Amino acid sequence: MTTKLPFLLLACVACAPQRVVRQTALLEGVGSVRIDTTAIRGYTRFLADDDLAGRATGSPGGDIAAVYIAAACTGLGLAPVGGTYFQNVALEEASISTDGTEFTVTGSAGVRAFAYPRSFLPNAGLAPPAGFAGPAMYGATSDDLLAGGLVLSGAVAVVGGALARDDDDSLKARGAVGLVQLVLDKGQYLLYMRSRGDSRLRLADSSIARSFSSSLPSIVAGPDLSRRLLNGLPISSKATALPDSVAVRVAFDGRPLNARNVACLLPGTDPRLKDTAVVYTAHYDHLGVGIPDDRGDSIYNGFSDNAAGVAMLLSIAQAFSVRGNRPLHSVLFLFFTGEEQGLLGSDYHVARPLWPLARIKGVINLDAGAPPGRPWNWRLAGGDRTALGTLARDVAAEHGWSATTSPATPNSDYFPFARLGVPAVFIVPGNGPYQGLTADSSLALRRRWDHYHDPADEWAADFPFAGLGRYAEYAFYIGRAMDLGKRERSAEPRPDAPQSPH
Repeated sequence: MTTKLPFLLLACVACAPQRVVRQTALLEGVGSVRIDTTAIRGYTRFLADDDLAGRATGSPGGDIAAVYIAAACTGLGLAPVGGTYFQNVALEEASISTDGTEFTVTGSAGVRAFAYPRSFLPNAGLAPPAGFAGPAMYGATSDDLLAGGLVLSGAVAVVGGALARDDDDSLKARGAVGLVQLVLDKGQYLLYMRSRGDSRLRLADSSIARSFSSSLPSIVAGPDLSRRLLNGLPISSKATALPDSVAVRVAFDGRPLNARNVACLLPGTDPRLKDTAVVYTAHYDHLGVGIPDDRGDSIYNGFSDNAAGVAMLLSIAQAFSVRGNRPLHSVLFLFFTGEEQGLLGSDYHVARPLWPLARIKGVINLDAGAPPGRPWNWRLAGGDRTALGTLARDVAAEHGWSATTSPATPNSDYFPFARLGVPAVFIVPGNGPYQGLTADSSLALRRRWDHYHDPADEWAADFPFAGLGRYAEYAFYIGRAMDLGKRERSAEPRPDAPQSPH
């Protein structure tokens, strides 16, 4: 591989220790930290460069990103874990072949075949050899379908609405052999196409529990196939037997693939506490090269998702290294691969932990994009009815911010920890106006810079990085409060709080 000289120079600058924080002793010992966004600019500039080709899991660009992160950790004085910065994650890749991949609808109007990927996408639970067939049973939601009194044994469940995590388990228990999710909106289907790509990855070790998996083979149907299956039926209809039967065949070409998690440790200063860790997580992979956009750009650079999260973790590491901020407990920074492919790296890590899960005080996950303004309201996914969620709300309140909590869901790398009972929160900037800005100007900023899972999600010199500084500061404050143990207390269930599944 040929490496460009400016690219190497940028790497050297970004990996060098940076003067990124200012600290004063406020807030019951937690301190007031201001993270200089210059370092965040440098980290994201490298990770979102076209030369990394979108950092797809197990790709050369992904490998370069992993080495770069390890080099940055070295420059910040962080130690490897178990003698290495890397944790190998063995995978199997199944590339979908257009030949032999087909969705067939059979009914009174005859037989019609639909092609991949224009009309449908293999979604989950499909591995070589793959396919399912049966009469089609429809419900606007899975609950409608389950409660509708239809015979689902040997049938294909067709659902019009979004799916909850355990829907496939419930449908399989009733005898369904496959699942079809209808998508009538062209833009939404295009987002699915971009996100899924033309291959599917799974952990080579099938004994490892998966957080984001399906017990039923499932596909996503695009607008034309969805309309054909509905055949004039409103998508809001309750449970009904459709007049057609369906058959799905998916052809794969498989190969082994290796990817790597990156782990970096800042040892604690208290000999009695350093064997327990505060953990920060962010995934570094993205979607690689995929469907070109209107400009012809096919590289999904992943600036906000999640080069920004990686950059914030590295800046938080530097903040903890400043005299006066050195932690009593150890602080572990985990950079996961395979998040975009279904939490592969984090699922692997919790099954083969580099640090004992029982000795983790809590996990803080950053993977909610790059806010183009300073947030001052937050949502703490996974913080519902937990002491860590209560702590994080208290920390927000002390800074004049607000924070709400919600149950854990398998939408990012904190979930595998929460699934196993480790306290974990995913910090998500709220939807309210940014500090100092009106609702209209905040909305305009979001429209200008939010390019989720799109080739336009790329680094720009004029991006307003102050929001990422604020995001990193809040994450630092929560970890610092955990380390000092200043505000930890049991969370009392609120009467109106929904029951967390974990």
